[in-house]
Amino acid sequence: MKKILTAFLLLAGVAALFAEPVKLGKMQDYTIIIPEKATKQEKYSAALLAEYLEKLYKVKVPVVAEPGKTSGSTISVGETVLAKNNGFTEALKPQSYSLKAKGKNLFIRGGFPGPLNGVLSYLQEDLGCRWYAVPYSNIPKCREPGEVRIPELAGKPLTVVPRDYAPPFEIREIMYRYGHDGRPKDEQFFRLAPISYHTDLPTESGGRLNSRLFMHTYTALVNPKKYYEKHPEYFALQNGKRVRQNYQYGAVCYTNPDIPKVMMERIREQIKKEPDACYFSVSVNDGASTQCECEKCAPLFKKHNPSDIQLMLANKVAELLVRENPNARITTLVYDPVKLTVKPHPAVLLFFAPILARYNAINMLVPLSEIGRIDSAIKSYAAEKMNVLFWDYLEYIAAFTPYPNFDQVRDSLCYLADNKVIGYFADCTNGGASMYALKKWVYCQLMWNPRADMDALIAEFISSYFGKAAPEMTEYVALMRKAWQRFIVQHRKESFTMLQYTVEERDKMQQLFESALKKAEDNEVLKGRIAREYICYLTMELKGNAQVYGIEKYKKNYERMKSLMGYVPLNATVRKDFLKRCQAKIEFSGRGREPGDYCANSVTIWKPTVVNGFSDYLDDPQSARGKSSRHIGNKPWGIQWNYIKFIDYLVPGKTYVLRLRVRTELKKPRNSGTMFSFMPFHHGGGFKQNRAFDGKFKPEYNDGKYHWIVLGKVKLVQPDSLGMFWMNSLVNRDEAIWYERLEIIPIEDFKEQEIVPDRTILL
Repeated sequence: MKKILTAFLLLAGVAALFAEPVKLGKMQDYTIIIPEKATKQEKYSAALLAEYLEKLYKVKVPVVAEPGKTSGSTISVGETVLAKNNGFTEALKPQSYSLKAKGKNLFIRGGFPGPLNGVLSYLQEDLGCRWYAVPYSNIPKCREPGEVRIPELAGKPLTVVPRDYAPPFEIREIMYRYGHDGRPKDEQFFRLAPISYHTDLPTESGGRLNSRLFMHTYTALVNPKKYYEKHPEYFALQNGKRVRQNYQYGAVCYTNPDIPKVMMERIREQIKKEPDACYFSVSVNDGASTQCECEKCAPLFKKHNPSDIQLMLANKVAELLVRENPNARITTLVYDPVKLTVKPHPAVLLFFAPILARYNAINMLVPLSEIGRIDSAIKSYAAEKMNVLFWDYLEYIAAFTPYPNFDQVRDSLCYLADNKVIGYFADCTNGGASMYALKKWVYCQLMWNPRADMDALIAEFISSYFGKAAPEMTEYVALMRKAWQRFIVQHRKESFTMLQYTVEERDKMQQLFESALKKAEDNEVLKGRIAREYICYLTMELKGNAQVYGIEKYKKNYERMKSLMGYVPLNATVRKDFLKRCQAKIEFSGRGREPGDYCANSVTIWKPTVVNGFSDYLDDPQSARGKSSRHIGNKPWGIQWNYIKFIDYLVPGKTYVLRLRVRTELKKPRNSGTMFSFMPFHHGGGFKQNRAFDGKFKPEYNDGKYHWIVLGKVKLVQPDSLGMFWMNSLVNRDEAIWYERLEIIPIEDFKEQEIVPDRTILL
């Protein structure tokens, strides 16, 4: 017990932790008291404390509201008269807590919204309770019961280490789950303070400050169904027309004086539905078309960057909102790591989400302090004393797995806390990330205190969660972190270094999993925990080109993965998508040449991603498959060929020829000029030498029929690149380009070398 207490007290990060615990009284002598007019959270916190004290001490502890009679000793929860009479009146920061003792009495208080963090911290840091992992019920072979440890303290005296603690982050949220299964009563024990609708605390706890208006809210705040017909002037003018916005397209008119009022009224409506909520987003839709070209907005966009203009609007909404709702806070997105020229209203929080500088398989492994554009922006916001929330991108199902971001996360959280960032939201896959349960628990402790001993936390979790298979899983995590150390040293010398496991490390990992599964033969719960991580390892093995990997070995590991799928939640991404990708690669390895393909080794993508308002996937009798993608003229980003659809089939280091089957829909013929541009987009940045490929007009393209256009060459450098080829249509607005398919051909198989433009894209 003393060892557990010492380890967990390190999490609180205050000097008082080195004091000896104060012995109070016997549990049977205590009554919990709350204020006469207790808040929702004070009532909930007292009831939760009573529930767990009974489990710990086997004693039922009554909860009494002042001025009710008590006998013996008391545990005061919240802002009681007893606490005030004993001198405990100091103001506490939001999300902080205070644990104090006087005589045999214990006083638990908390900053806004109340004492819940004090109760949870007391149960964990002083009394040794652990809520390591949450249960999952939708697993075919064996339900995951979660991992909770409540020690036996019956007959022992109540103790406390008196202290005050304020976590550095007022917002703390991380989305690691498996199959989108997360319950509010489980999430509360991670001491989260969520801002999104992806995570909820119990409504009755009074700690649920997040609202349904979380992100990309222009459409929700200025509903086109309600306003577009009567007030088209509320919406952004783009290409000479007021655009009917939706979640992924369009925007509002930033200078229309009614817009802040309309948005404020919509937030006021939401407050009536969610009276405890205090965070509301005023943020752009999730797409590229965010500007307004009207006569008042256009000069603003010439003078300021888009984030500044969006901030101006958020400031106006905040100014109106806080007059009636002083606790309300407005968040607004800042995507680009830019220096802002507009100062936020005190009630406005900048939600800094540098997706372009962060979101790729390399940069998500790099501490934030080492990503120059992010570092510059964070320090500039800190210098201006702006209230900043950081939107982090931790990993993605397509990223390299097993994915050892442990040391990066710890270092990044310390860096953000040092630079006075007040909130941390981690966007990560729900589809079955590597060591998701370990990461969820450890990273929640680090969000609470970034200076906690991560090595001790990892060791504690593995010991409890993996039981007799802990030695194998400990060695497995050590191999992951060893590979990360190698990666980061090399990355500092050469920025596009990939994380690599040696052949010996990969073989050792598989041996560890097989050994661990043998130990778990009589324990289906443990077997499931090992199997879910083994699948992450096998995902790494089964990514990439099956023929290069070795088709027989590939099939063997594919069958091993399928044998373990019964331990995966039914709605997990890996179950739905990854097995299909593997099966497609096995089929590809044995296929013959398909009609229209250049050669048997061609990789063909028939259906790109289309963007609402820019393009659509439509019936087309001229297409070999009866459908094709129509791209409206003069539209950027309208067609997107995501890397994930073809990168598995390419061989690292190999060069391929790109060709595109295209037809035109023109008002009048033309024999010269450019039809479209074809551009690589790498999340988190890319290679400087990359540039657009152009599709040039030729006289024969005026016939309205499909033609092959050879664009250039592509070479695979990063097997785990995240991104897409995206296209601009450069014909007139009343014209269009149709794209039937993209074909990627090994250069050694391409016979007409003289027609291949001397241009190469690096992936």
